[in-house]
Amino acid sequence: MITASVKTNLILKELGITRFSSRSAVKKSSINPIYAYKIQNVTVLLNKLFEEYENAKKELIVAIMSSTTLTNGESSGQSSLIDSVGMLDDIIDINSKLIINFTSSKIKVATKIQVINSDSIDELTAETQKKKQLWASIKKILNL
Repeated sequence: MITASVKTNLILKELGITRFSSRSAVKKSSINPIYAYKIQNVTVLLNKLFEEYENAKKELIVAIMSSTTLTNGESSGQSSLIDSVGMLDDIIDINSKLIINFTSSKIKVATKIQVINSDSIDELTAETQKKKQLWASIKKILNL
């Protein structure tokens, strides 16, 4: 005896439609990697490793981080890949005060750390108005 479920699957198969897809068939490439770069109390989230950016863009990132007054003028930090939200929580410690997100992904952090979602570094380099908007956001959040 053929059950309704089997009939449905046979009809769909004849039409060329698969009812279920295997988990391995799901494209994992749709998740863009996020890279964190941290100097003291400020973490920035980037689309690629900090070291892969051109010097002018590296200088812009460091200047933005230094403008927050939370880095004590240091210009060297640590870069790392974030594969999951749990890894983000590992990178952010109790001393972190600010996260600036330069990726298109929206980030939510479980702790009370301030997050600024900004335009990408490429967009900031191209348009000075976007830099001004970011600076206004930084000043508002940090009361500068």
